[in-house]
Amino acid sequence: MCVSMLASGSRGNCAVVASTGTKILVDAGISCRETFKRMKALGEDPRTLSAILITHEHSDHVYGLATLAKKLRIPVFMTGATHQAWTRYLRNAKGERPHLEKFEPFESGHRFQVGDIEVRPFTIPHDAADPVGFS
Repeated sequence: MCVSMLASGSRGNCAVVASTGTKILVDAGISCRETFKRMKALGEDPRTLSAILITHEHSDHVYGLATLAKKLRIPVFMTGATHQAWTRYLRNAKGERPHLEKFEPFESGHRFQVGDIEVRPFTIPHDAADPVGFS
């Protein structure tokens, strides 16, 4: 298992968690272009990502999500409440809410699998709709 931090802080949060067969992006708080650039600097191909997991809807965790999801066409995992909060605050120039082609809702306390990685979401205290951490 390997964890690479692409960004951490109020200007954006983003990490890659990888096993031998699966790569997961945890949060998408920097632009798609910057995510790709930082992954490539680590010798990683962004197109090998298996999924994106979102901890909560604050912009420093979802800033690049819409573009990344559209370009990569991979599943995006977040709680239903986080998804609702994200779509409420992010609208395009026409006032339309974003659409995730491969939205995968989950609930805190319920494990799920992404490739060969078992994800265990747990509730964390934070001022967001339904914030979670992952182990």
